[in-house]
Amino acid sequence: MDPRSENESGKSFQVKRALFLSALVLLAAAIVVLSMRSLLAGPKPEEGGSGIADGAVSTNGDRMTVNDRYLGLIEIPRFDIPPNSYQIDSFLNDDGVIRYDSEDAMLGIDVSDFQGTIDWETVKASGIDFAMIRCGYRGNTRGGLSEDEQFKANYDGAMAAGIKVGVYFFSQAISDKEAEQEANYVLQLLSGKKPTLPVMFDWEPWDAENSRTKNVDLKDLTGFATTFCRKIQQAGHTSGVYFNRSQGYDAYDLKKLYDGNYDFWLAEYSEIPAFYYHFDIWQYSDNAMVQGIDTPVDIDICFKKYD
Repeated sequence: MDPRSENESGKSFQVKRALFLSALVLLAAAIVVLSMRSLLAGPKPEEGGSGIADGAVSTNGDRMTVNDRYLGLIEIPRFDIPPNSYQIDSFLNDDGVIRYDSEDAMLGIDVSDFQGTIDWETVKASGIDFAMIRCGYRGNTRGGLSEDEQFKANYDGAMAAGIKVGVYFFSQAISDKEAEQEANYVLQLLSGKKPTLPVMFDWEPWDAENSRTKNVDLKDLTGFATTFCRKIQQAGHTSGVYFNRSQGYDAYDLKKLYDGNYDFWLAEYSEIPAFYYHFDIWQYSDNAMVQGIDTPVDIDICFKKYD
């Protein structure tokens, strides 16, 4: 072989080798840049449909991180119950009145004696399909049980107008025994009545200095709710629990309540509910104006079909 050809061939090999190594360096640099971008952007949720809860980003024992519609990445308890599967595009906002595009969904309100006398025929004509009516409450200082002053009038008026009715009791129970006492009291108020929708347990914190529930351990709420709901269902009614996002994530054991076959009524004031887990009724505002009612009123959507 010609020595000159051997020399030129060696030079050609060295050039190709240098180009190859340069390409490897550039590729490695690109991988590093993409990895850094991925880390800065944070983890992505698992693939899902157009539902609100598209899957957990990560799990860690009994906790998991989810991508909340409004708050971004948040950590919540991991409950083995269905997620919120309602479709984002099915929420329709007509000048502040939110509806859900489904044959089973209904628009409703929840009322108490704070709304005064209600013209239920006008309420029905305005497009309201159902009402959750307060039947009674426990005092937040002395703890006495009282019937809502407008319960009978509201119940009879709504039923006569063709509005589906559920009821709720405002609880301030501090023990399972008191929760059972409240359930028995509600059953007395419902004697001879058969609500179409559930009888709901509504325990809310009261921050006043003399509040009897001020020092209640929130871990006990699941027991209170279970005691109440079990008693109500044994009497032949559907029962459930009212809670806001904070209570749903940090106070109640939703798995135990779900296993008890109790319905969920969520309070979340937003255009689309972002609560991760399943619920049956959604209270989306406490400041609605409805024809037939002189004061602001809570407004709700019921997603579940009740026979």
